Amino acid sequence: MSDPDAATRLLEALRGLDLTSADGRAGLGTLLAEIERAAPDAILQKAAGIDLRRMGWRGAPRRAQAASDRVASASAQQECG
Repeated sequence: MSDPDAATRLLEALRGLDLTSADGRAGLGTLLAEIERAAPDAILQKAAGIDLRRMGWRGAPRRAQAASDRVASASAQQECG
């Protein structure tokens, strides 16, 4: 399965989640586990970027985001390929 197909499938699953229910929260956990399996550390990288922005870091966000996306993409290709 190609990355765009996987991303589309994950987005469709996310749209159907009701986070007010136990089943929805369990589904979110499953979805996050699938993302982590496909792109190890992608969630931690995004969380680190959010933390840096909360602390006032204003360094090249576009370049940092692009670099983060490249790392996540490379990780996913290694896992899937």
